[in-house]
Amino acid sequence: MPQLVERVKLEAKIRQVDPQSVETWYWGGGSPSILPLPLVNTWRDCFSEHFPLVPGGEFTLEANPEDLDAKAIHGWKAMGVNRLSVGIQSFVDHRLQWMNRSHTGQEAKDGIRRAQDAGIDSISVDLIYGLPETSLGEWQDNVGEALALGVPHLSTYALTVEERTALHHHIRRGQSTAPVEDRAVEDFLWMRSHLRSIGWEPYELSNASLPGHRSEHNSAYWSGEAYVGLGPGAHSFDGVSIRRWNISNNNLYLKQMGENTSWFEEEHLRPVDRVNEQIMTQLRRMEGLSRNSMGALATNLDAIWASYISDGLMIRTAESWVLSDEGLFLSDRIAMEGFVAAGPHDTLEV
Repeated sequence: MPQLVERVKLEAKIRQVDPQSVETWYWGGGSPSILPLPLVNTWRDCFSEHFPLVPGGEFTLEANPEDLDAKAIHGWKAMGVNRLSVGIQSFVDHRLQWMNRSHTGQEAKDGIRRAQDAGIDSISVDLIYGLPETSLGEWQDNVGEALALGVPHLSTYALTVEERTALHHHIRRGQSTAPVEDRAVEDFLWMRSHLRSIGWEPYELSNASLPGHRSEHNSAYWSGEAYVGLGPGAHSFDGVSIRRWNISNNNLYLKQMGENTSWFEEEHLRPVDRVNEQIMTQLRRMEGLSRNSMGALATNLDAIWASYISDGLMIRTAESWVLSDEGLFLSDRIAMEGFVAAGPHDTLEV
């Protein structure tokens, strides 16, 4: 682990041109809460040197519930962490066991309260809906447990089954039940309606918050702003046309960073790619996709999405296209139907 910290520090030095202040720090991708505090402090000092955080900027740290002990929380707060993203997933113990999580529902609640007692009030809780053999009532109880803790932000995700995972293997062998889409839809629609009724903003497909508590880091990502990612598997974007992603294998990252050989891949986006990304990410947001941003393509998109508009899955206003809750659950399909085919020279005018 110390070697990984040193390699990330080296990458920060290589990537830096001039020290540039940034609006947000987000430490995730593998729960940095498992790292000893001295190593986390080393990282923090390195980032402060090369990518200093603006005063009052959002500093999020992803944490496992079982890592939320008082000493760690106070240490993170002392180094400037002002927001936690906690992967609880469920408050039901046998569901947590099924997901191979090492915490219990009570441990998760206790950890959140310790963070609040330490003065970290900006906390996001991750929950998973659409689990096999569950009911709407169980999901309502899970959301209710999170709200009762007084957290101002929820990130919620439908269970997906990835190939070559333990869950995929168990389902194929009949050892686990496959998720049913109708269950996920029921959970999703109830949650968004309920959160609105109590004054929350379901501001993105997978995220909802009290007013003023949106994730600034993720909001910048959905808006297409530039960001720098450091470490294994981290992604970066220059805000214009270049995306890069680091090797995700820890050992290869360590080796190739140490040799200063290629530890990342890079993609140069064409104008059509940028437009398609904009369609995909902005349709996920509460504000929808701006018509002005699509320029001359707006009329074509009206025609392509006409059936969704007439069916109530999409609302078209003078300023934007906005998906209804039912439409949001189909957002990927709706977005892809609006993707623009590349021209003969891969150019596009909007």
